[in-house]
Amino acid sequence: MTMTAPCAHPRFTTTTNDSALTAALDNFGIARLLSYQIAQHVKDGRLVTVLDDYAPPPVPVHLVHREGRHVTQKVRAFFDLAVTTLRADASLN
Repeated sequence: MTMTAPCAHPRFTTTTNDSALTAALDNFGIARLLSYQIAQHVKDGRLVTVLDDYAPPPVPVHLVHREGRHVTQKVRAFFDLAVTTLRADASLN
């Protein structure tokens, strides 16, 4: 005799994270979202995380660009701003 795990049947499916987040905030059920997308709502107590023991390990963010003498000031400014912003975001650290 083979036993199978029970299957959850969704009440609502969507193709956008924004609508999944809105549904979760409106107490419609559980949503699968990335930590940075819900960080403020978890901090405010509007959402709680579940199954934390099964969460995958964090994935580092890398910014890569081609070094050379033709790097524009706009590209350099973008990278400087991106690094500063990403390091300051507590939900990513």
